[in-house]
Amino acid sequence: MHCLNCGHDIDEGARFCARCGAPQTGARDGGLSVVKSPLLAGNQYVRALRRFWWLLLLGLGVAAIAAIAAVYRIDLGSVPPALEKRAQVTYTSSARLLVTSNEAPYFRTTVTRELPTDEGETTQEFAGAPDIGTLITTANLYPILIESDEVSRLRQELHGPLPGSVTTRAIYEVNSPSRFELSQVPVVEVYGHAATYSGAVEITQATVDAFLEYMDRTQDEAGLSRQERIILQQIQQPDGAISSGGASLSLPLMLFVVVAAAFVALAILLDRLFPFGLRLPRRWRTVPEPAEEAELVEASPEPERRRSKARV
Repeated sequence: MHCLNCGHDIDEGARFCARCGAPQTGARDGGLSVVKSPLLAGNQYVRALRRFWWLLLLGLGVAAIAAIAAVYRIDLGSVPPALEKRAQVTYTSSARLLVTSNEAPYFRTTVTRELPTDEGETTQEFAGAPDIGTLITTANLYPILIESDEVSRLRQELHGPLPGSVTTRAIYEVNSPSRFELSQVPVVEVYGHAATYSGAVEITQATVDAFLEYMDRTQDEAGLSRQERIILQQIQQPDGAISSGGASLSLPLMLFVVVAAAFVALAILLDRLFPFGLRLPRRWRTVPEPAEEAELVEASPEPERRRSKARV
């Protein structure tokens, strides 16, 4: 026969378990009751979880708080406590500008130019390679202009205030604490960063538009002809954005599992340390001492005393 509470082997017809002291309803019913799920009833881990169910509820609450604290900052100064994400998701969109000229230097091998002679107005034509070096140098300079305050004010003038930030660089340039190398390709990359997908795309294209307008105004003020101007051609549109940062779900999930498992282990440990709960074993219980014989004689009725004397 098994105990209905802890699954310990007990004698047939026993009214109480010798291990946990729980009453056995089967003994009162003449042994007709059947232990529910004997495999689970005899499992020491299930018994521990049943005994310390309140500890498991406390562990689930602590695990939930730990998981939330891994994602949010909890402000206890307000009622109810305010939650603020520790890391915000950032979206990044990009566009590319090709730095070129009216000569279309990337589609030809030679350019015909005129060279004045010493005789006066007569000129001499000669064929030479396109000037790509000037365009490469300019492409390494333009990221500074795109991030300037003047272009930022022009962007706000054309599109209004836009939340987010912009970074630029010449494509394939190397800029690290130990190494710096200029780009050898006349292409400028513009990156827009914002808290939303559409915001990143919008601020990237707005920056490109503002810089193109800035170039046109500056060249017009300088009175440059078409042949003298540097032309910017947008070869990549900011059609999409990539998310980065933010809190991962793996960390709070792992914290929840670890904390909950720690409380389960604590419940099993307490069950091993205190298998009888708060009840004392029978051999430790105090038994009232029998009354003294003299006290029993004094407490007996008067006729019995006389009978005892007459017998003597």
